Amino acid sequence: MTLDEVISALKEAGLNTISLNPTSLYDLEQKEIITIYEEDILYDVLQFTDIGDDFNPENEGYYITIPELPYYQALITDFFNPDKLTIGDNSFYFIAKDKNTKLSTAIGFDETAMKQIKSQDLDYILRIENDSSTINNQNTVNTLLDLKDDNNSRLLFSGQDVIGYPNMQNVTAWTDQLHEAGYHFYTIEFAQQKGLQTIARNTDYNTIRLHSINLDNKTLDKNIEQAIRAVKERNIRSIFFHIQSGDSQESLNNAKAFVEGVHNGMPEHFNPGPPEPFNTFSIPVWMTAIVLAAGTLFTYLAAGVMRNKKLQLAASVFMLILTIAYFLLNKLLILQAFALIIAVITPIYAVLSTAKLETNKISKITFQFLKAIGISFAGIIIVVGILNGNAFITGFEIFRGVKLVYAIPILVTAVLLFWRIAFKLVRDHGFTLLKAEVKYWHLLIFLLIAAVGFYYLSRTGNAGTVSEIELIIRSTMEEILYVRPRTKEFLIGFPFYILALYVMGWNKIIGKLLLIPGVIGFLSIMNTFTHFHIPLHLSLLRTIYSIVIGYAIGMLFIYVYKICTPYIVKIYKKRWN
Repeated sequence: MTLDEVISALKEAGLNTISLNPTSLYDLEQKEIITIYEEDILYDVLQFTDIGDDFNPENEGYYITIPELPYYQALITDFFNPDKLTIGDNSFYFIAKDKNTKLSTAIGFDETAMKQIKSQDLDYILRIENDSSTINNQNTVNTLLDLKDDNNSRLLFSGQDVIGYPNMQNVTAWTDQLHEAGYHFYTIEFAQQKGLQTIARNTDYNTIRLHSINLDNKTLDKNIEQAIRAVKERNIRSIFFHIQSGDSQESLNNAKAFVEGVHNGMPEHFNPGPPEPFNTFSIPVWMTAIVLAAGTLFTYLAAGVMRNKKLQLAASVFMLILTIAYFLLNKLLILQAFALIIAVITPIYAVLSTAKLETNKISKITFQFLKAIGISFAGIIIVVGILNGNAFITGFEIFRGVKLVYAIPILVTAVLLFWRIAFKLVRDHGFTLLKAEVKYWHLLIFLLIAAVGFYYLSRTGNAGTVSEIELIIRSTMEEILYVRPRTKEFLIGFPFYILALYVMGWNKIIGKLLLIPGVIGFLSIMNTFTHFHIPLHLSLLRTIYSIVIGYAIGMLFIYVYKICTPYIVKIYKKRWN
């Protein structure tokens, strides 16, 4: 099957763009466009001819046959400026060996490949490699500037860093030239290419989010699901896939099935076509000032759970100082610190300010639950209002302190709920507590708590491992609900919070213990909205699902508690009597 037939088959499946790597002398030799000889090899070959004695092997370098097409001749001469030699009846380009001359050095892009792609009415994107030679990188930039036209406006960096890195002056100068010429840059999700954040900041984050998939790594269905989720949930504008290795026909069939599957499974409001960067929008200074003022007031109210006016005032003054510092220094880190504080105190405030209920009435429990949700959304609005704009939507600037949001609210809530009991134990028994007998089951409980805590923290972020059964359940929920609610919200956090409010009317100690896992639901919805690269409406939909389902499961928990408690109490009394 010819390359034209392969491209045509993929286009029919729905492919619309092909990436082009830069070509090198080695690539041209592989395509049999040129033949490359080193001086010793050419000397050995010429010994079998009448002109062997006329060749001087002391000139170290590469002897390259002159290609037939003028385009390839210009490609070589423009980049290397070689000497032209005649040996016998044959003409060669001679390129002397030096540290900047490598057979693998990118010298430009294959014009025939470009024409081949355009003949199929497809787009192409150009990939850029970072060379250790400043001269070679400058030549690459010049080539790209010469190639720029209306059909070619997107660039994708190859490897771990951008062109010019680590010389940031060159990075800025060259990418500014390319950006001014009309090029847009891709950012590869999860790749962390060095120097790309600087480019994004210099171009007002005028980048295109791309998700890369190697079709070898997963099954066809999982690859399709991964691509759809990336576009649907994470503002990905391009799917870049590497064709499966192995038998060429099987690889082509797999690629066609992948492209067709992605198109067929994509929600209708997504349309295929050339990707564009996000529309640029900025946050007015006055709006930032209002949100920071709201955050300061929110902190004052939240600190009220400490029941200490001095601490309450100190907390709000500290936030006011951060606000003033931001407007004086204009440092993003200050905004990120402000947002982190709001994100940490919001779940604590939501739980502790609504957990003073001593009733078993479902209507009052429901009201307190909705009140806690309202407090959470007040904090969420402040965080989203502070960390907003293209910098965060594109993923270059992020919310910092995710692990802290998952850990601190639980620890602080536990301390505030039980500090009086702990203080009484220490006051009454002092250091004799350290001499208390520790049994094996005590150690087992401590180990169990530590293991649960480690598992809980390890499941935060994108690195958490998920079982095969859970993946199936998640996939099913996404198909039914469009977006999957978070398990720790609807299955753990909210149900335990609702159950805790109910149990408070019977037993305060047990109710307080149940409140601790109940915090998870509120800190988790805060975390949901700190993923700014996820469309806001999806985070809102996911949270609504969690609230509704979590409330229903919470009611189920109460029902089970009411049914089971009499039997447990009876067994307990019988045993201890």
